[in-house]
Amino acid sequence: MSVMPATTQQRGSFAVRVVERLSGLLARRGTTRRSFLFRAAVVGSAFAVDPIGYALKPGTAYASVCGRSSSCSGGWSVFCCTINGGANTCPDYSYVAGWWKVDASAFCLGAPRYYIDCNRRPNRSCRCRCNTRGGCDRRRTCCNVFRYGQCNTHVKGVTAVVCRIVTCTPPWEWDRSCGRTVRTSESTRTHSSSCLPGTNPSRIEIKYQDLGLVGSFLGAPDGRERDADRNGRKRRYDKGMILWHRDHGAHEVHGWLARRYRRSGAETGPLGYPRTDHRPVGDRSGQIVRFERGSIYRKFGGPTTIVLGRVDRRYRKLGGPRGRLGYPTSDTMPTNARGTATRFERGAIFDSPDTDAVAVLGRIATVYLERGGPGGSGLGFPVAPHRSVDGGGGRKQRFEDGLIIGPSPRRVFVVREPIRRRYMGEMDGPSGPWGYPITHTGEIVDKDGLWNRFQRAVVYWSPQTGSHWFERGTIYRRYRIEGGASGRLGFPIADQDVTPDGLQRVTFEHGAITYEPESGAVEVIEG
Repeated sequence: MSVMPATTQQRGSFAVRVVERLSGLLARRGTTRRSFLFRAAVVGSAFAVDPIGYALKPGTAYASVCGRSSSCSGGWSVFCCTINGGANTCPDYSYVAGWWKVDASAFCLGAPRYYIDCNRRPNRSCRCRCNTRGGCDRRRTCCNVFRYGQCNTHVKGVTAVVCRIVTCTPPWEWDRSCGRTVRTSESTRTHSSSCLPGTNPSRIEIKYQDLGLVGSFLGAPDGRERDADRNGRKRRYDKGMILWHRDHGAHEVHGWLARRYRRSGAETGPLGYPRTDHRPVGDRSGQIVRFERGSIYRKFGGPTTIVLGRVDRRYRKLGGPRGRLGYPTSDTMPTNARGTATRFERGAIFDSPDTDAVAVLGRIATVYLERGGPGGSGLGFPVAPHRSVDGGGGRKQRFEDGLIIGPSPRRVFVVREPIRRRYMGEMDGPSGPWGYPITHTGEIVDKDGLWNRFQRAVVYWSPQTGSHWFERGTIYRRYRIEGGASGRLGFPIADQDVTPDGLQRVTFEHGAITYEPESGAVEVIEG
């Protein structure tokens, strides 16, 4: 389609003479299809808005539609999104220099609206001119040498205002370089641009505006705002999304975290609605977003993971990514038992309906997981955090069906029930006659029994005989030669004792072994 020039007969009409006159006044630029259509549209709008006033004063067509303050002659600076490709951000040759506000603004749903000046950087240049693009925003750029000065006070001097940003977020929250000294101007109450949300915007529109519109990390909109689960709202963008719910407000998720969130079902999935924006971890090594029922974490160069429910709450109490566990390396996943497991760089957190969410750290975590975790180790779920042993260098941690304990953080072993019960009770744990374990609890599969070696003792247990121990010495070595609990003697049925004549003796299901310390004589007694 082409736009044909007006005929001589048409030029004779009053209306056409007005169009031609105003089109020259509205934008002094070459005759292009776009500029002609814009000028014609403004005049048509002027007739619709104020036909009598415009007919009597045709020079006011632009002001009838756009307002007098939107023209270059009004003296105000242009909005940044008008000249910056739709981005509500400072162009790269400018910086945030100061701000003022309008209270009770319809553009911010009754909250204050903040106007933030982007001034030219002292080492950059720009030419004073009137904006000739952008619909009704024909204001000035690089003309008004002025500075309120509440932001970036380390930058000295006053330069020209390049353009203005608008937000509904207080400037000191929007940019930490800005102070709280308030300037108020009612004269800008109606100022706006077609690239900004209009009056009575949605919460998502306000959020997107304050992030920078297309200049934000979200990029351009990818579809319209629409209804979401449980009376919420959401909108997708090229690089993320904004969701709103009345309980939490509007929050954005972008990049890797947004993709992971969408794959999990977004607001209808296990996480629910976001409760915070996408934000960096304190040491800037990764990113996090908190949701109604968990969080998404990402370490730069690592996986993007979902941590849910009580596990996430426990993780945060332990310091989150900057704490002892480090970043998560897996999602919160069901175990082959009845609960969940979440792995981290330096440990794991386990949770079940019968236990709290408990962290297992370091070597204890390695041993626990290597031996099968909740479903395969025979220990069940952890029931308490790890602790030092008697204030010394030893470490221990309780589980539903046992204990992991050792003389140092790097040397720990599994002690399963019911051996653990006797060890930590009657035998007084590591400070008693057994000392620390030096092996994990082993299974005697063919006899449905258990055994453990300790520093100074060996312990056997079966359902029929209970737990009994004897020293790791001559009797133990001979017992092993005889096949141990699977051999002809079976399980011990009593602890090691000393007979009246000085013999050391251990009695078994099918016999006994005696040892005479002075002579070194060892005897195996069957029956």
